[in-house]
Amino acid sequence: MSRLNSAVRSVIRSRWVQAAALSSGVAEEFASAYVVPAESDAIAVARKLQKQGLEISLAYLPTSDDESESPGRILETLEHLGDLARGAELSVKPSSLGLRADRVAAAAVLDGLCQAADDAGALITLEMQGADEYQPTLDLWQRARLDHPLLGITLPADIRRAERDVAKAAGAGAGARVRLCVGSYPVPPSMGYRRERDKQLALVRCLRVAMESGAYAMLASHDPTLIAIAQDLARRNAIPRDGFEFQMFYGVRPLEQRRLADIGFRSRTYVPFGRGWFEYLTTRVAARPRTAFSYLRAVADKS
Repeated sequence: MSRLNSAVRSVIRSRWVQAAALSSGVAEEFASAYVVPAESDAIAVARKLQKQGLEISLAYLPTSDDESESPGRILETLEHLGDLARGAELSVKPSSLGLRADRVAAAAVLDGLCQAADDAGALITLEMQGADEYQPTLDLWQRARLDHPLLGITLPADIRRAERDVAKAAGAGAGARVRLCVGSYPVPPSMGYRRERDKQLALVRCLRVAMESGAYAMLASHDPTLIAIAQDLARRNAIPRDGFEFQMFYGVRPLEQRRLADIGFRSRTYVPFGRGWFEYLTTRVAARPRTAFSYLRAVADKS
């Protein structure tokens, strides 16, 4: 099955399928369930979600041509959020800060974003990208957090050292905001786990360390078992329902997101938006076999 899924992902990313999906309107049709192209649409979605009792995390999606404009776009979004900004999270990719080119400049850009977020009552969380950026991203977070203690970090459990880094992050100060996920970027065998079960077990260990050490854990997962384990760990460690949170993608398990919010848990929806929506869409569709087959069938039917 893994070989079949790999083949499907390759087909979805082929030039012919991408061109056909765009020209036929299939891409826009599927995108509406997972991503919003324009900032104005993202803010409208955020307002609707907040009315449903959900918290929001907005993530700007640049194209390869305008990635350097990301910090400016993020600041504009923060300003345009207005009253929605308080408590909202902005997810920021290190590459959008220019981390690969100049770490000192990236730190200055991040400081500016964090200061603007602090002033608006919003939150910034650094995403984690490829394995090559793992340590530089951690270093960037550790330095910036000295001035901005609410700055969050994402630690993917498929990297073997993540459990140790969760403990270090928690030790950096009470309430350190740590987003925990399985991980979606390729990891060299020497650095990470290969089997899905090993990744899931590693995520549970990371979650336990975070909750036992006083960090503010943000579980980024749609897995029912992991969600149940998180609730159990919170009970065992006397963590109130608003003392950690669940994070899920926009368009994925929306009823579960609302259910968690309705029973008193913090439930945050990750809303991606921006010009890079199509690349994001192909990545999301390729990661979900059933959706991938439906996507390919729709492209074939309309081509």
